[in-house]
Amino acid sequence: MSMIDDEALRWVTRQSRQELDPAERAALDAWLAADRRHQGAYLRARAIDHALGRAMVPQTLRPKRERLEVEWAAAPWKQTASRRKWITTGAIAAGAAVLATAGLLPAAADTLVLSTAKGEFRKVPLADKSVADINSGSQLEWKQTPNRRQMTLRRGEVWLQVARDKTKPFIVEAGQVRVRAVGTAFGVRRYGNGAEVLVTEGSVEVWSGDGAAPVRLLKAGDRAFVPDRAADINVARQPAEVERKLAWREGKVVFQNQTLSEAVADFNRYSQKKIIIVDPALGKRKLVGQYQIDAPELFARDVSSMLGVSVHVTADQIIIGEPLRAG
Repeated sequence: MSMIDDEALRWVTRQSRQELDPAERAALDAWLAADRRHQGAYLRARAIDHALGRAMVPQTLRPKRERLEVEWAAAPWKQTASRRKWITTGAIAAGAAVLATAGLLPAAADTLVLSTAKGEFRKVPLADKSVADINSGSQLEWKQTPNRRQMTLRRGEVWLQVARDKTKPFIVEAGQVRVRAVGTAFGVRRYGNGAEVLVTEGSVEVWSGDGAAPVRLLKAGDRAFVPDRAADINVARQPAEVERKLAWREGKVVFQNQTLSEAVADFNRYSQKKIIIVDPALGKRKLVGQYQIDAPELFARDVSSMLGVSVHVTADQIIIGEPLRAG
């Protein structure tokens, strides 16, 4: 490993331990600006650090299983379930892909195309020092020019931690929806008729590409769904809902009075086994709780126990909703 790679790894290690103070941040910025090779080494070190952080942990070294309480609003009882998510094949592949991508990219890569398969997640450092967390089943393109940084979200969802650069606004395009930031953190999920924007830090501007609706400013804790052709953009102050919807970054799905149908739709974004509700009436039952993303069968078993219905698991489906027969 070269001296430049050693220095880059020291910077990344320091960042992973604690947030850099202003003096350290200025020193890192100066180091990155001093040599284009520093930028490439920094990207490689970020990817290596991420891949190692997601490596398989031996059984003997794993901490005690996390206890997750599952409380069903549809019934007066509670039940607890244990589930600790460990690395999946898809996650291992994702870490390897990030590492390989960083190793092959030129130091000043201006265009980057990224995608994830169903159940796969990626955390990718960008050449401008921003970071993209990419959700399952997504595709995006990122590039920068002398005047702007631009990300096009073709499908799926991304959460961005944008590096501050007032000379180059960071623009996200999702269909006709536009989001502009300078230095902030926010999520964008694309739908067939628009996009949802969730702000976790700082503020962003949102608008529709056809210009019909006035530009709206969203601050940390704000949520908005922006139609492709919006006559108006409604902004809601919902910090708890913003965090709930972004729980996938921690490998979780969280329910706070969502219906069973909504919960199943969340799981089906990630699971290779599709969950099917046989009885439509069950879909209206509401629940509160949290699960690891890779635990659809555990979720289905809890539904069976709480609602008194059968669950049938096949190679590619989990079927919920056939009434249990008495004795």
